[in-house]
Amino acid sequence: MLFRYEPIVFDQMFSRTSPAEWALPEIFTQFNFVDRPNNYPSVNVVENKEGVLVVAEIPGVLKEDVKVQLQDGTLTISGERKQPEEKDSDVLRREIRYGSFSRTIELPESVETEKVTADCANGVLRISLPKREAAKPKEISIR
Repeated sequence: MLFRYEPIVFDQMFSRTSPAEWALPEIFTQFNFVDRPNNYPSVNVVENKEGVLVVAEIPGVLKEDVKVQLQDGTLTISGERKQPEEKDSDVLRREIRYGSFSRTIELPESVETEKVTADCANGVLRISLPKREAAKPKEISIR
């Protein structure tokens, strides 16, 4: 299969992120592989002996626009980042993504679902999922 050669302008050189984009720029822009990642919001999941902590970055999203659900061992974070109105202006470049989003994270079975807490401040959503007492490690003394 042959692809048409396109000279790359200096500005475009820094907007391409992957080697595949450099090799096949038309295909990636045509099918929006690069423009629509499915990993928003970025999430860290940390487990320790007390429980699981999920931290999600959601800058520019109001906490009223975020929904957190826990069902059958999966945590779902969904919501919408609303686009501000740009009156009497032309958009020269748009890299911030707007619209609805959803992330699903599988959790260990040891999570106490009744004691889950979530808070959102400064664009960071923190969800604390404590472990059940039976799942916490117990220290046994040696006689």
